Amino acid sequence: MHRVVPVKGSMRTYVRMTFHSEGANPLKVLEAMRTLGFEESMGMHDFVYKWKDKATLDEVIRLMTEMHDRLKGLDVNYEITTIS
Repeated sequence: MHRVVPVKGSMRTYVRMTFHSEGANPLKVLEAMRTLGFEESMGMHDFVYKWKDKATLDEVIRLMTEMHDRLKGLDVNYEITTIS
């Protein structure tokens, strides 16, 4: 049986956004996400946060809370997926 060994720093948090015409300009959302350390991504997800080390659940929740607070008032919906 082949076992996959995770590469150090390979933990990722992905965010998928849904925009609409009454919400904030996507550039404002991009700016808010970049200030949190997210990078833009193409494909199934719009943003990715690359953890330097394996994060705890509390650290992921803290980041998501900070993201939620930054996006408040921008009127976007989002979906989060974290893979370790």
